[in-house]
Amino acid sequence: MSSALLTDPRAVDRTAHEVTDLLVLWQHPTSREICPIGRLEHVRDEFQFAYTVAAGEIEGFRPLPGLPDLERQYRSGELPLVLGQRILVRARPDYDEYVRSLGLDPEFATPWEQIVRSGGHREGDTLQVMELPRVREGRAQATFFGNAVRWIARNELRVDGVPRRVSVEEQERALHSLTEGDPLSVRRDEGNAFDADACLLLAGETPVARVPRVLASAFKELLGAGDVTVRVVRLGDANGPPHLRLTVGLDVPAPDGFEFDRQGRWEPLRTA
Repeated sequence: MSSALLTDPRAVDRTAHEVTDLLVLWQHPTSREICPIGRLEHVRDEFQFAYTVAAGEIEGFRPLPGLPDLERQYRSGELPLVLGQRILVRARPDYDEYVRSLGLDPEFATPWEQIVRSGGHREGDTLQVMELPRVREGRAQATFFGNAVRWIARNELRVDGVPRRVSVEEQERALHSLTEGDPLSVRRDEGNAFDADACLLLAGETPVARVPRVLASAFKELLGAGDVTVRVVRLGDANGPPHLRLTVGLDVPAPDGFEFDRQGRWEPLRTA
């Protein structure tokens, strides 16, 4: 009988100011692959950005505006402009409502906390950020957005190899039934034509989202050690930004030798 890797509901939601290291993700315009191209750290009052080994491997990759050197570590008292411009300013009339939707206090929320909670995503854009997953004190820990919420009901899935279609109504019922702290099971989407490692998030027996592709191979490895559950950290409004609909957390015992970034592609390319 296989073991089960169950996420402790008390361990998955760090406050945004406790997060110090983000992975910057970029969508390739041709392949549509989500590539981990940068690391953004908040150390005391300083922001540090460096491109990753993965960025250096992308043929024809163009550096981000204002960050032209792939082999330099950038340091500043402010967020890099390309990321800082994703922060909603207090003068905006919708500021309070937006910041509350991220689970933050409008009076005290910092730009860093905004970008941690929002993922820095803008509709039609190719950039986003996520908390850097890591193995800490023998536990595999990650907080991430459930991906492809809008597309689950538009495609045939293969849950552990079994064909499955989900209606929009069925998916919405499952999402509406969730509350913070609820468990979601992780299952393989075997036979996925675009990602051999693809994994799904299920509420009960209903697929509601995908594991981000950048984490799929790690989750496939975890599933090899037993059943895996994550926990709901935050739920967004059905009429809000789709990428904020479902935030989940993983905090499980790490199998021996487990690493999220086994190939070292998330490591800084150089810290000059």
